[in-house]
Amino acid sequence: MRKIKRNIYFENSFAGVSVGAFLFSEHTLLVDAPLKPEDGRAWLAALKEAGASPRMTLVNLDAHPDRTLGAQTLQADVLAHEEVARQFRRRAAVFKTVRQESGAEWESTPGLTGLRWILPRITFSHTARLHFGDTSLLVVPRPGPGPDACWLEAPDEGVLFVGDTLTINQPPFIGQADLAQWMEQLEMLQSRQYKDYTIIAGRGGKAEGRDAKQMHAMLKDMHGKLRGISRSRNAPAEIEKLAGKYAERYKPSSKQRPLYAQRLRYGMQEYATRLLASAKRK
Repeated sequence: MRKIKRNIYFENSFAGVSVGAFLFSEHTLLVDAPLKPEDGRAWLAALKEAGASPRMTLVNLDAHPDRTLGAQTLQADVLAHEEVARQFRRRAAVFKTVRQESGAEWESTPGLTGLRWILPRITFSHTARLHFGDTSLLVVPRPGPGPDACWLEAPDEGVLFVGDTLTINQPPFIGQADLAQWMEQLEMLQSRQYKDYTIIAGRGGKAEGRDAKQMHAMLKDMHGKLRGISRSRNAPAEIEKLAGKYAERYKPSSKQRPLYAQRLRYGMQEYATRLLASAKRK
């Protein structure tokens, strides 16, 4: 567990996503959940050691299983965007491992069958403002990576959790994305508004200044290529080749290489399919 400042912590060593916590005198605010139940218990134990209140609220920054499936272990009230709740209602109440090919962490993690999705107790459609004593936090919709994506901002502390808007040392998930919006948000992260902020990426932990710039450059390149590929008769083969090239940018280990390539391949195929469908409707 790593301290950002005063009562704010994050951890990025668990399987799945980076998680965070704000420790207030009478309440603990959690940011996303560790995927594995044993990691969730370890996270709670570390927070208790740091003096966390047992009264807890969990903010889900989107509905991705890597950051939401472990919510049951944390036993906290859940707050999320209304789109997260809509996605949860389309899922079976009890999780069963089924074969997927999105390149997500949960797909290769054993022991998850039988967990329950925890529906948000509190939902919002626009910005949610949370008050803890003299501290105000904002949960702001940022639908670039997906329609349900949000940031959690602590303006007084200069701390920002950006979910999958930014991933470090691993490729992003493209399947539900709006790449144009996503690039705008990455430009925002590089603006003066967030110059002095500590930014925690959804995967990979604490961000450096170059991380948002590098990811923006990759998405811009990908956006241009996919617009052409989506109209090609040979789209699957072109995407296959492109996924391998993008995966190599992350200098993956032999174990990571097929996972990263599959994540990019799946996401770009989904994105290209949506582009083609949109073009046919016009």
